[in-house]
Amino acid sequence: CRVTRVVTCLRMSSLFKTGWRVRVKMLHSWKQNFGGETLECILADETGGKIHASCKRSQMFRVQRGLPIGEWRFVENFTVSQAGGQYRPTNLQYKMTISGETVISKSDLQNNNHFLDLASYEDIIEGKLNPYFLIDVIGEIFDMRTIQTVKVKNEDRKRVVFRLRDTNGNDMECCLWGRFTELIESHLQENEGKLIICLIRFAKISYYKGNIQITNAFDASLVTLNPEMQEAVDFKERLLQALLPLAIVENKPAYKAVKQQAEDWDDVQVCSISEILVAVEAQKCKIVCSIESINTGWGWFFFGHDANGCNRRVTRIGRNDPRRIAQNEKPLWRCENCRANVTNVSPKYKLHVYVADDSDTCKLMLLDSVGKTVIGNEAVELWNGSYDETNPEDLPEPIQNLVGKSFCFGISISSDNVTNGADTYLVAEVRGGEEIHKIESQTAPVSLIESGSSIFSAGEVSKFDPNSQNSAEDVTTPFSKRKDNDDLPDVTSASKKLCTDTIKPEKTKTE
Repeated sequence: CRVTRVVTCLRMSSLFKTGWRVRVKMLHSWKQNFGGETLECILADETGGKIHASCKRSQMFRVQRGLPIGEWRFVENFTVSQAGGQYRPTNLQYKMTISGETVISKSDLQNNNHFLDLASYEDIIEGKLNPYFLIDVIGEIFDMRTIQTVKVKNEDRKRVVFRLRDTNGNDMECCLWGRFTELIESHLQENEGKLIICLIRFAKISYYKGNIQITNAFDASLVTLNPEMQEAVDFKERLLQALLPLAIVENKPAYKAVKQQAEDWDDVQVCSISEILVAVEAQKCKIVCSIESINTGWGWFFFGHDANGCNRRVTRIGRNDPRRIAQNEKPLWRCENCRANVTNVSPKYKLHVYVADDSDTCKLMLLDSVGKTVIGNEAVELWNGSYDETNPEDLPEPIQNLVGKSFCFGISISSDNVTNGADTYLVAEVRGGEEIHKIESQTAPVSLIESGSSIFSAGEVSKFDPNSQNSAEDVTTPFSKRKDNDDLPDVTSASKKLCTDTIKPEKTKTE
């Protein structure tokens, strides 16, 4: 590495000198509370060399102000020590310590290089990389599983599991924890059909049940969805060229491919709840069940962006701005999909229910288009108009009226349900009340029942068409103006209990 004047390359630093002067760019920083609060940083120089730097709490504000993310700075009078331990963010054998004597000054260097060091999937899968060092990895998200809340050291933590795929058809499992699950959810909810590229910087190589798994190393990792840097753009172009042959040879169901499956729900078999609870592979099926109760722990809606058919979840910002409150303006929201601050948002259904048939009970999740079909109202019609947090126990009457009603639901049993014990199933289709009566009147075993035609098309009620909108003729009267005797749409059965012969083949009568 060439030394220019008094500026030293990072990898030339050693333990035997404190008067180093380097020119570096801050790539990432996070706070750490192990053995006292510290600010941990990852710095890079012009050659792409990276070093892990740290400072104590007393220096945090000065370092954060003097070393902004993405900017070049000169750093002088620091010390280096031997790097060690697991999950090291760089492979440099030294670690920098920034003290009160360290001088940070501006540099006029302009270099937008992100200094990615993308690891090869083959090297990861074959175990060629040292798991003690964090890596950069990029891939297409597929086989997305349900976000779970699990106990870790007596604390509830969210996690999401999916698979990443490269342009050569290699794939591996990825598990993200904590705040990264919310990032994933906001980008993917109701947008499963879009190609999602995930870049994880400083990711950890771990093992789960004997298999390689990529995960975040606490807050040391960075996760970006659909990044705009040139390396990610090039990766996406190569992936699009290779996507068709990859889909043909892929053994596992692709996240994108699930949406595009042209599966006729008329040909999907009817199962009992007890059968889906012991399913051994991902599949689709129909169940006839009664809604026993509403799970209010999740609320019944989220706010989504309305412009340009986005519909993605938004995050409220400027909550404490007194000017906005005084002017009684609409709240400001952040849409990461559109990369904009927006005000045109509205409620979207995300309803969790407990259902039962004569064999067992389970939990189902109904998203916006399915919710509209089942309830008979747009979510905005049932909304009280408040953007503040509401009591989840205070359910609108049409949602309360679902209890005791019977439906024929088309559900997706995912790999998360099969292998990871996820106990909530996604409703992707709603069938008409006439089909419930047809199924109940059949005398053949459940698995042999020939389903009738739905009074709804898949495009109208499928969870996979969140952007569909009703025509003017289909707009329903707001709930506040309805009469008390208005009923739910005819997708329910009047009977709460299902016929036993539809779910217990041993009771089938032979004519």
